[in-house]
Amino acid sequence: MTESFPARHAPAIVENCPFPLLLLDRQGRVIGCNRAFERLVGADTAAALRGRSLQSVEDESLKSLFRSGSEVGWNDREGGMRHFEIHRSLLPQTEGMEMRLFVDVSGRVELQRAHDALKKELERHTLTDPTTGLLNERGIMLALEPQVARSRRYNNPMAVIMMEVHGGEDRPATLREAARLLRDQLRWADLVGSSDQQEFILVLPETSAESALRLSEKLRIRLQETLADSLWIGAGVTGWQRNDSATSLLRRAAMALSEARSAAGGHPVAL
Repeated sequence: MTESFPARHAPAIVENCPFPLLLLDRQGRVIGCNRAFERLVGADTAAALRGRSLQSVEDESLKSLFRSGSEVGWNDREGGMRHFEIHRSLLPQTEGMEMRLFVDVSGRVELQRAHDALKKELERHTLTDPTTGLLNERGIMLALEPQVARSRRYNNPMAVIMMEVHGGEDRPATLREAARLLRDQLRWADLVGSSDQQEFILVLPETSAESALRLSEKLRIRLQETLADSLWIGAGVTGWQRNDSATSLLRRAAMALSEARSAAGGHPVAL
């Protein structure tokens, strides 16, 4: 068992604590602080706080330091942003005295921000959708561009279908099953991916818009029968046109899907 230190050492321990520390009475007035707190806000500012309620502080910088919550951001005297965890403790046998300990967690916050930025950068470069395992929108764009160039060069037909599966209690499971069914129904040369809005994108080389429209209806019925009748499944279809880019193809397919959402019966729409 850890033995308590002698009470006579308490003032020295508080004074030399490396963390800024503030003592408040039961009315929330400052009655003391340690050297670390003085270094944090400045000795003159710390002295001016004595006897004052934290609610009466008018300086905006100090007010942010004394906000409620377990963590605060604060612009220090040099203009740098620092982050502190605030640990509050009512001291026993002191008639309601409160101790506030300010633990600088700026390094941890910066590390978390760097981690989040790296995660976003990796997401920007990844080519697969985490829910379905299909190519994501970036992956589809990279795969579609050579197909567009080939159609432009040889004047070969190509079509794009954009499908939406809406509803279901377990949406991720529904999307995964729909992805599996679509992969099974398509040819080896066809591409299937998922947009950022979790719509399915089907790229069909050597396929006319008319053939793609018939295929989309067949796929819609198959998905409806296999997944659930209660699901809404719509499709927008477009064929490659001269001077099309990958972006314009996907945009037109999205417009066709938008029209399909408005159409009665959910039948595919071609543009």
